[in-house]
Amino acid sequence: MKIHTLTFPLVFSLLIMLPHCGISQHIANTVPDSLTSKIGSAEKLFRAARVEEDTLYHLDQARTVKQMDATPDGSCWYVVDAFAHWQYITINGNPFPTRYHEISATGTRISPKGDHLIWTGLMHATTRRDFDSTTAYLYEDTSLLFQQVSDYPELEFSRSGDHWAGILPSAYTGQTGDRDQIIVDGRVVHKNEPLPHRFSFSHDERHWAYRSTNGLLENLVTDRTDSATLLYQWPFPSDSSTYDATIWRYTPDVNWNRKRLEGRDYDFDFKHIARVNRTAYSSLSGDSARTYVNFNGHNQGLYRWAAQFLMDDSGQHLAYFACDPAITHKGGDERHAVVVYDGTVYAGPFPGVILLFMSPSGKHIAYSVNLESKKFYLDKKVLAKTSAVVDAAWSPDESKLAFVAAGEHGKYFVVAEGKRSPLFEQIGHIGWSADGTYVLFTGVSNGRVVKVKQSLDGQEE
Repeated sequence: MKIHTLTFPLVFSLLIMLPHCGISQHIANTVPDSLTSKIGSAEKLFRAARVEEDTLYHLDQARTVKQMDATPDGSCWYVVDAFAHWQYITINGNPFPTRYHEISATGTRISPKGDHLIWTGLMHATTRRDFDSTTAYLYEDTSLLFQQVSDYPELEFSRSGDHWAGILPSAYTGQTGDRDQIIVDGRVVHKNEPLPHRFSFSHDERHWAYRSTNGLLENLVTDRTDSATLLYQWPFPSDSSTYDATIWRYTPDVNWNRKRLEGRDYDFDFKHIARVNRTAYSSLSGDSARTYVNFNGHNQGLYRWAAQFLMDDSGQHLAYFACDPAITHKGGDERHAVVVYDGTVYAGPFPGVILLFMSPSGKHIAYSVNLESKKFYLDKKVLAKTSAVVDAAWSPDESKLAFVAAGEHGKYFVVAEGKRSPLFEQIGHIGWSADGTYVLFTGVSNGRVVKVKQSLDGQEE
């Protein structure tokens, strides 16, 4: 598997604990309790908003909620909870009758359109070779589509949400028979290429591709060829490499929930690509090598690292975090970072950074800096004195920003126009009404699944 450790050092004290590409559990559910001492009582910074709550379902409080997600209006939601060594899923108020050892977070996602749920239950099994016989059960809502000896499943949706793909890798390397299956829209389209990962749809969503790792061989598999195409063979790149290699490609065509672009180390009819390049791979030039981005035909600045690439819907604007240009050699504090927007340093340097957000038009940027600084910025101005922001959503006209923040005891709240919701154990996706006068979301509170309408005017008494 191709890994570029020089590009993404561990500089984000909170970001490394949030999900990466392919993780379906909503990011507002993942801040660990160990960080609450740094977060503090952020909810006390805001006045209570006026909210209307509608209880959708009462959960079994003897169980522990493991993950959940929901559309803002609560029309599609699920909760995974656990008791003893079993996990259960409830979908739109209907408890699924079968329990599993695990309901995979990477194999469970609501479609971008919010009209159906794809999820994967796992039954772990072991032999003398250890856990090598896990069976994955792939569902669309409550209909079983496929079962296979497989572990570590993944899901990908096309940009429009009209198509989806399930990646079911083999449970162990010596597995025989059909294995490493790729399912597109409920149909097996390919199999038997080892270690499948990084699935993508083309820009027009008519074709697909994915990566496969077979020993030292790194292959590309597409629907256009009968066999895998060799991309390269390890060891590569070598110490003698001097060319500028594109190590990642970011595009709105490959994203997680439209807010996080997923990197790909191959090109496949993508549109509006930001190419992340490295000036050298030689171990002897490790201190002088730099990362730079080519976007819309232009090379941007050189940095020791760059991460969290975001692009607007039209592919005209690009923003990302990068190492402070003043850090020129090892020994400096490489956690110091700047915000880069359309090729120029937009803000910073900051002691550290956490999450970056971009409005759909690309005209507005929001970002949180390290937890100790306790600041969340919108267009260079401090919007809130907390860094524990884990999700954000712009109103339809982009004049207002609502965000989810972490508070005490591992709970979360929604802030809009300086006012906050009550605390919730879990919060799904947040959204706005069409006229931008209130915020909608669904969360879990005290054993209830609750749909919330949070007004901008008025205040809770």
